[in-house]
Amino acid sequence: MEPIHIDIEKGTHEYLQRQKKNLPLYVNRISALDDPCLRRLYYMRAAWDKAAETSDYIQGIFETGKKLESVILQMVAEIGPLSDPPWRIIGTSMPTRDNLLEDYQIRGTVDGFLQIQKDGEWETVGVIDIKTMDPHVWQQVKTYEDLDRYSWTRKYRGQLMLYSLAYNFERCFLLAVNKNNLSQTSLIQFPVDMEYCDRLLAKASNVNEHVARGVPPEGINDPDECPKCRFFSYCCPTFSTGGNLEICDDEELESILNRIEELEPAAEEYDELKKQLDAKLVKGKDIICGKWMVLWKPIEKHFKPQPAKDGFTRTEWRKSILNTEQKKEKVEVLD
Repeated sequence: MEPIHIDIEKGTHEYLQRQKKNLPLYVNRISALDDPCLRRLYYMRAAWDKAAETSDYIQGIFETGKKLESVILQMVAEIGPLSDPPWRIIGTSMPTRDNLLEDYQIRGTVDGFLQIQKDGEWETVGVIDIKTMDPHVWQQVKTYEDLDRYSWTRKYRGQLMLYSLAYNFERCFLLAVNKNNLSQTSLIQFPVDMEYCDRLLAKASNVNEHVARGVPPEGINDPDECPKCRFFSYCCPTFSTGGNLEICDDEELESILNRIEELEPAAEEYDELKKQLDAKLVKGKDIICGKWMVLWKPIEKHFKPQPAKDGFTRTEWRKSILNTEQKKEKVEVLD
C-alpha cells in the first residue's frame, strides 16, 4: 500500500502567511512604547512598509497566544469564583480612552478589568493583561523586578502602566500563564510609577514631532539589539562589526540557526531544572524517587608529582540517574 503524503508544512506556512498583516500605523501603540529605540518607534509609523516580514516561527507564537486567550478567559471564569476573594475579568478587548490619543497620539487595547468581590459586591481594582509564556520564562517571572529579565517582558511594565493611566487606576495587574500548563498562573501586580509614565509620554511626544517633520530620530545603534529589528536592513545602523561582516547565502546554515533559535528556550529550561536538581541531591546519598533511581559512586583519582608540586589524590563522584521503567541511564561525573 502506497503511503499517503500530506504536506502539512505547506498548509501551515500558507495559514501563517494569511495571518501576517503589515498595515499603516497612525498612532503610537501602547504595547510598543517602552521600546529602547526611538527610531524604531518612528519607523513603525513613518516607514511601516519597510519592516521585514515576520518569520513563520514568530507568527506561530503570536497565533498560539491569541488562540489561548479565549481558553484562559474561560478557565478564569471557572477558577475565579473558587478563589479567595472571588475575582473575575470583565470588559475584554477594550480600547483605551481618548485622553491619551488626543494629547500624545497613543492608543492600545486593554485585555480587561480585574474585579474582586467584597461583601457580595464587585469592585473594579484595575486593568489586567494576560501574557502567555514559555515554561522557562514563566518560572523566572514572578515579580515586577523579574519583568526586567527579558527584552519583551520589560515592555509589559510601561504597557500596563499606560493602560492604568488611561483609566485612572493606581495599580496594574498582569496574569502570567504557562503555555504548557494553563493551570499554572501567577498574578503580578505593581503600582503606577508616574515618573516612568512621564518618560513614556515624553517619548511619544518626541516620536510625534519627528513624524510631523519626516525626520527619523537617533537610533540606539546596538550590535546586540539592532540585528533583531524588523527595520534592520532599512535602517542600516552605524555600529561597528569589526570590519569583517560578510553576507552569506547558505540555506543549510540559516536552517541550523533557525532550529537553534527554536530549541534555545528548551535548553534554558533544561539548565535551570538541572540547577534545581543538583540543589536537591546530596552527594553520596543514593535515593529512589518514583521511577527514578539516583546512585553515587566515589572515584579516587591519583595525580603524579610535578615540578614544584607534590602529588595528590582527589575524590570525584560518579552520579548515575536511572529510569527504572525504561532502563535508561545517564552518568555524570562531579568533583
